[in-house]
Parts: sequence; structure tokens; C-alpha cells
Amino acid sequence: MQMFKEDTRREEGKSVPIKCIEAAQELTNIIRTNLGPNGLSKLVENHLGKVIVTRRTETVLFNIVTDHPIAKLIVLAAQHQAQEIGDGTTQVVAFIGEVLLKLKPLVSMLLPVKDIQEGLDLALAKTLELLPSFACDVLKSYTDAKEVARCLKPVVQAKMMGQEDFIASLIANACVDICPTDPSKFNVDNVRFTKIMGGSLTDSVMINGFCLQRPVEGTIKHIKNAKIAVFGCAINKDEGETAGTIVLKTASELESYTASEEQRMKALCEQICSTGAKVVVSGANISEIALHYLEQLEVMVIRIGSKFDLQRLCLATHSTALVRLGAPLPEELGFCASVDETEVSGNQVVIFSQQADLEKSESLVESRIATVVLRSSTQAQLDDVERVCIDAVNTFKVLTRDNRLVAGGGAFEAELSKKLGDFGKTNVGLQQYAIGAFADALLFVPRIIGETSGMDSNQVTSAIVAAHAKEGGEHMGVNVETLEISDMKKAGVVDTLLLKEWVIRFGIETVKTIMSVDEIIMAKPAGIKPPPSKTIGAADND
Repeated sequence: MQMFKEDTRREEGKSVPIKCIEAAQELTNIIRTNLGPNGLSKLVENHLGKVIVTRRTETVLFNIVTDHPIAKLIVLAAQHQAQEIGDGTTQVVAFIGEVLLKLKPLVSMLLPVKDIQEGLDLALAKTLELLPSFACDVLKSYTDAKEVARCLKPVVQAKMMGQEDFIASLIANACVDICPTDPSKFNVDNVRFTKIMGGSLTDSVMINGFCLQRPVEGTIKHIKNAKIAVFGCAINKDEGETAGTIVLKTASELESYTASEEQRMKALCEQICSTGAKVVVSGANISEIALHYLEQLEVMVIRIGSKFDLQRLCLATHSTALVRLGAPLPEELGFCASVDETEVSGNQVVIFSQQADLEKSESLVESRIATVVLRSSTQAQLDDVERVCIDAVNTFKVLTRDNRLVAGGGAFEAELSKKLGDFGKTNVGLQQYAIGAFADALLFVPRIIGETSGMDSNQVTSAIVAAHAKEGGEHMGVNVETLEISDMKKAGVVDTLLLKEWVIRFGIETVKTIMSVDEIIMAKPAGIKPPPSKTIGAADND
């Protein structure tokens, strides 16, 4: 084991907590500028040589290598935030860096770590107590696409300003279409994304169903109001479990053997079609003879190689993937209002839609899968739009857990900073300094939003503090469109209350962990010992 133990007064007077804070800020200073509608993107080249341009902190942290143990703690906090909420990773990383920056003078003055941690615990408890009072709005209906889009718009605007109306409406329609009767059972995996290069972002569409990026196997391209039989196995002739040899002595025996195989396959295809199935989907290979007879019976044949896509198709059509060859039972058959092969930017795709000819459908089923077909002229933008859409879907999931909303644009943080500052003054112990540092750190959101928007950070901080000091200014935040301090509730800029709660929870717990470290102990890297370095001088010529 390699042990790095630092004396608290050694090496330029820097203690280990100070060095931990500085190491953490090396990472947080990189990430903090991602925050806000005018945040700056990061260009990352991962270990495979792939170049990624994104403002999504989760993507940046996933594709970089962090060697310092303190930096790994921050990455872990961001990962937990992504797992719990699905968004807010930039805020939690920037919040950790800002709190550590405010605590650094306290550590330099040798304030006991125990008092700092107790102060942070008091501030966290007071924050959780005050949180319900900050709710300024709620999501009124989970089935109203316009209402949902209103709540998703600020999330999209924070990452892709200028396209927020279109993308928010697209994702809202997808979420509303598959939202179950009990919204708490909403599954984010049921909103799928298909990326097709070509066209512009406004060409993107939402399909109430499933989109498969491959052509059909036969010549039948369009089916309406079709029953669907899904097989997880290959549609081929039966083969024994062991290898065998068939000896044929004459040509007539060969003809009769081939004919018997063909008759068995023809009978199998007729059995499948007798159930009313007009579309046959296979999760493996389809023999040519099976395809021939299915074509004669006017059945569309589709092959899906991915078991995950097969499962999603079953969800979209309410069908069951069979592991046996034969006629499916009525309850095992799926239904789709429209199955069409179409060409999109030179790519052949099959669309299973439940929205075509609704008035003519007698046994229409609701799709449990919604697919958003994303279009763009470059692969990098397609990937970036997909990340934004994923964050929007995760936000809808958060709203199904807690539909309360708080004012955005730094308004929530500024008001909380004001109330925690007043609370800290009521404490007479050393904990009041940690509470004050926590309250001051909360102003990082309006300050960073102002910086990335071209405003003076000091003026923004002073203006927003003054606005919240006045009566009725609890919703005042930074408006990036008008570049002034205005009412965020009236502007429609809101955030989910649950996101703010978990940002503060994960941030404070990570800060407490970092502050409690006084030694860093690292194991030697495993592997073969590297060769000794060459000496400098005459020995090089030996």
C-alpha cells in the first residue's frame, strides 16, 4: 500500500482537507460552466478515440478518467443523482465545489471539522423543513400534453435553447400517450428513441408504437388492422438434436423427401394464418421456403435480430413471443392498426403504429411503447438531442413522484440562501459559520447563469439578493432572455422540487465526507512491473 499522510501544518501550510478541497475544485471548475441555458459545451475524447461535444455532465463524467480519490467521490455523487432523478448532475457537482470553496477559509482558520459537519447537518435539516413552502406551482394533469410540455420546457431550454418548444411538445406527447392510469407506474424505458440522420430537427416525429430500422423480408409492405404473431425462435424446418445421415438411393426418393419438407412447412404456415395473423415476426432466421408460402398467403414477414427490440415490439402490440413453432393462441396474438415499411433519408424502416385508421379499427389496443424518431444533419447533434430528450423523460418521471414545482433561474436558491442566513444568525455556536457558508454557496446558481449569459457576476449576485430582500421578491431570478432580474413564476421558468431536494442531499453528504478525510491511502496499481528507466550519461551507450 502507498500511504500519503500529510501533517496538518506541513508543506506550505496546506492541510489535507485544504488539498482535498483544491482537488475537488479542479473537477468542479470544469463542470460548473455547463449550467444554464447559455452554458458552455465540453469536447471530450474518450479512451476509444470518439469525440463527444456535450453540456450534459453525466456524459462528460462517464467518458473521462478520474484518478484522484476525491474527484471519484464527486463523480459518485453525480452518478447517484442521475440514478435517483435522471437530471441535475451539473447542479450537484457545481454545488459541491461551491460549498467547499466557502468552507475553505474555515478550514484554514483550523475550525474543528466536527463543528463544520454539525453546521451542515443543521442547515440540511432546516432546508428540508422549509422545502414545502417554496412550491410555487404544480403539474395539474398528467394527461394534458400542453400542461406537461409547460413543465418540461425549462428542462429542455437549459440544454438546447431555441428548440425548447418543439422538443418539449414532442416528449410531452410521447409521455402522455403511454402514461398508465396510475402515473407512479410510468416507466422511462417505454419511451424509445430512433435516430435517423438527414433532415432537420423539426422533421422529428412521435409514433404511438414502435419503429424498426430494417426492411421487411418479403414484398408485402403495408398492412392495416393486422393481427401479429411473434416467434422468438427461427421459422425453419425441424432439425434433430443430434447429427444424422439420410441415404437416398434414387432421384424419386430425393423428390419425395423434399416434397415432404415443403408440405410440412406449408402446413405450418397455413396453421399460423388460420388464426387470422397478417404479420409474422421472427427473432431469428426465416427459411426461404417459409417465406415463399407466407408470401402466397399475403402475410408480411419481418425479422428482428435483437431480443430487446423483440420485447419492445411485444409491448407495443400486446403480443407474446413464442418459443415454439405452431399456431399461436388468440391471447398470444398481438394487434397493430398499421404496419408500414417506409423510406426515411435513404433508410428503410418499419413503423408499427396504433394511430392509423382509428375509426375503422374494431379491436384497437393502446401501445405501451412510444417512439420518438429524431432527425438531424449530423450524428453529434442527434446524440445531443437524444440526451436532452432523455432528461425531459426523466423529469416527467420525477413529476409522477412529486408534482410540485419551484421557481427557476436561481430564484429558489436565492430565497433559500436568505432564509438560511437568517437561521444561521440564531445559532450561537461555531456551527453558525458552516451554516453561513452553506447559505452563501447557494448563490452559485444565479451567479453562474449570469456569467454564462454575459452578465457581471457580482452585479447579478447583488441584484438578486436585493430583490429577495424586498417583500414579494421570493420568485425573482435571472432571466437569460431579457438579461435582468425578473419574476420566474410569471416567466414560466420552473424546476421540480424533488430535483432540488436531492441535489442538496447528495451535495451535503459528499462535502461532509470530503471534509472528514485527513489521509489518502492508495493501493499500488496491479499488473506487471514496468521496466526500469534508462540512466542518463555514458551508460546509454552500453
